[in-house]
Amino acid sequence: MAAATAQPHASDHQALANNAISSSSAIASSSKNLVADHLKSPDDLSRLEGLRSKLHRESLTLEAKLKSGAKEQLEAIRDGLLKLQATRKDVQGVREAFAEVERICTRQDGVNEGNGSASSQAFRVISQVSQIHRNFVQTSNVLHSLEMLPPKIEHLSRVLNEAQADLYGEASDLLWLHHHISALEAFRNETLQMARTCSADVRAHLSHFFEPLDGLVRSFDEYLLALGSRTFDLVVREGRASVVVRLIKIIEKESRQDEKAAAIRLAKKANLEGAARFRSVIANARVIKLYRPKLLEAIDAATGDLFEECWQRFGSDGRENWVYKDLDMVKEQIVGLFPPDYNILRFFAKSYHKHLGQTLRARILDLDPPASTVLSLYQFTQEYTSTMRKELGIPVDEWLQPTLLDGREQSIIDDYLGLITRKIDEWTANLMSDEVRLFTQRNEAPERDAEGLYGLNYASILFQMLTQQCDLAADSNQGSLVARCVGHATRAIMSSQATWLRVLEAEFSKQIKAKNPEDVPPGLTEYVIALCNELIKSADLAEALGKRFESLVSTKYKATIREDVDNAVNGYLDVSARCGGILVQFVFEDLRPAVKDLFTLPAWYMSEGGGTCTVIVETMRDYLSDYAELLNPNFFEARLLPDLVDRFLVSYLGALRKVGSGKLKMPAAAERMREDVREFRTMMMGVWIRDAPAESGEGGSGWSEKAGGDLLDGVLSLLSSSPAMVFLPYWSFAKQAGPNLAFFEALLRARDDVDKSDVSAIMESARRKVKAEELPDLPRKDEGAGEGSGEPTHAAAIMKRVETAYAAGTGVGAAGALWSRGAQMIGSSSSAGQVGEGLAGGAGPAATGQQAGWGGLAGVVRRAGGMGP
Repeated sequence: MAAATAQPHASDHQALANNAISSSSAIASSSKNLVADHLKSPDDLSRLEGLRSKLHRESLTLEAKLKSGAKEQLEAIRDGLLKLQATRKDVQGVREAFAEVERICTRQDGVNEGNGSASSQAFRVISQVSQIHRNFVQTSNVLHSLEMLPPKIEHLSRVLNEAQADLYGEASDLLWLHHHISALEAFRNETLQMARTCSADVRAHLSHFFEPLDGLVRSFDEYLLALGSRTFDLVVREGRASVVVRLIKIIEKESRQDEKAAAIRLAKKANLEGAARFRSVIANARVIKLYRPKLLEAIDAATGDLFEECWQRFGSDGRENWVYKDLDMVKEQIVGLFPPDYNILRFFAKSYHKHLGQTLRARILDLDPPASTVLSLYQFTQEYTSTMRKELGIPVDEWLQPTLLDGREQSIIDDYLGLITRKIDEWTANLMSDEVRLFTQRNEAPERDAEGLYGLNYASILFQMLTQQCDLAADSNQGSLVARCVGHATRAIMSSQATWLRVLEAEFSKQIKAKNPEDVPPGLTEYVIALCNELIKSADLAEALGKRFESLVSTKYKATIREDVDNAVNGYLDVSARCGGILVQFVFEDLRPAVKDLFTLPAWYMSEGGGTCTVIVETMRDYLSDYAELLNPNFFEARLLPDLVDRFLVSYLGALRKVGSGKLKMPAAAERMREDVREFRTMMMGVWIRDAPAESGEGGSGWSEKAGGDLLDGVLSLLSSSPAMVFLPYWSFAKQAGPNLAFFEALLRARDDVDKSDVSAIMESARRKVKAEELPDLPRKDEGAGEGSGEPTHAAAIMKRVETAYAAGTGVGAAGALWSRGAQMIGSSSSAGQVGEGLAGGAGPAATGQQAGWGGLAGVVRRAGGMGP
């Protein structure tokens, strides 16, 4: 005990010392700050002596106060020590007295009747009499309480029934009811606990006697929970906040009693020191109420009933703003009525969140709703989370977990996108089935639009459908969803492009292989024109689609949409290019016999009734006239005409390249070729180069640039120049179209006015000049571009294709391989450059052989109903 009292004394003394040191440090720091405040400028040094005196006086005053305070503290400590010593003596005296009593009781139990002292016998009698008196008094009290129990229960039941009849009333008797019912319940519990050692009949009789009280207790518990389940209505709608306050007081009191009884039971069970001093009857007899969790369960159940009623009355329209308003009312009016440890706002928020999520999942999400409903549900969850966080200040990530849709938001978006994409795939497949059937059967002519151009229904229907579906994705306000939807739409577009290409190739192949006109439906040419127009229209619509939805997403997704749309647009241009190629091939299939007669004797040299080139030019004029009337004008001028010019140049110069040695009769051949060039120029001037300036002669620079006039004029100069002067036009030709030594040599050998020895000399000079000047094989449009860089000149590209075709030995009917390769490229690659080069008949080696040898449908096109002259 002395050690115990000494330790607090030493501790208090040390604390006082520490406080004094801290105070001194604080005062010293304050003094330094004071000196710094007074010495702000050099002029303040003149007052240094006065300041020193002032601070000295303050220091003396402070020391005096510290000494006085320390003296008072020491006196208080001394008085406390004296009182502790006196208390220690009193405790020791009480301990000794109890030890004596315990010694006497122990000795009494150990002696027999003959040897016990008078004092021990008297103490035993007194103890027994006291115990008998206590038992008598307790029995009398229990009996009186049992006699008064029925009328009390009856009265309390009547008051409780009146209160239960008005659950939204003032409940003024709530605390009174709780007090009396709790007293009766405690009496019952203690009585039954004491009767544990009695016979079974006694215990059964007591249990039967207390049955009315059991019913009263159950009714009161139900009444409390009924009030608790109506907490929101009582406070917000009825203004009965006092009822909730009284209810919480009862629950808190019962909770403390529960905790106390549970603690005593645990202490007794664990044999903790001091546990035996508690009244075991009360601790063991009490029934644990658990009112607090039951109250929260009742509120949660009432919330569930509220959501169920709301759904039954209003359906999905009942899930709007009332949730936020209710929680706002809880925050303003109910939170203050509950102890802080209830976290009642958090509980209400979690309860509302749980039941709202269960309602949405069970009533909407689990019933396989349509896409619009799924999107509306997802948008509601996003707005709900935002409102909870921003307007109500609720920590969503902590309180509202799991989410309303149980973490299925992303799967909902995926399902929503899946619904959209399935519709896109389904409708695209149906549309393509109808359009392909129309294209292959060709039972009637294609429809014409307001401008008189052929067309199909493919573009308008497809892009109306795609726009509708992408609009549904845009309604989600999710940039990623829009980008994914547009991406799928473009893949559906490219799938339809591949389908068109396969159908186009298949129908063209049937047309070529047909032995009789009746073997294939008529009108393929018209439908190819219609398809070409439709594809160009589709490219414009795809571009518009991309721009529309690019504006709805952030920068993060713009590039993705732009790339997908560009691939789709390029695909349309590629397939339309193939349509143009087929249309050109129709022309040259009709011209196959005429192309074979070029540079042959006597057919080519004949002028009566029109020469061979006249037939070719007039046939091309007739076809172009029909094409210009029915084909998209931009495509006609920008694509079809250049392809047809290139085809003519490759066919014409290819035929010249194959002329045998000495087969060109000079000068008649030169004059005939000059007439061919004039006829072709005249035709192209009328069809295409309408803007050529009058002063430019026969087409001027417009002819040379657009229709390969420079190339034909250069070749004509090679053919018409004398052997002695031919090198000069050759050098001009070589700088424009490349050395083309093999072509030059073949042309010289074909002329019957040039000896073999002269050919060898001329070629030797040409080779030396080309080598000396390092003339590139493919001159570039950019004069500064080196070998292999920049775009080749048009003349160089044509001559390259002529030479490649000659080296490959391809004939006019070998074009199918090129287009088959182009179809594979469209199906396997979205690269516009690769597909465009394959289908457009680019200047590369891959295209050259096929371009040089087109032909084969001469009579078939016309007999099958094609658009011939």
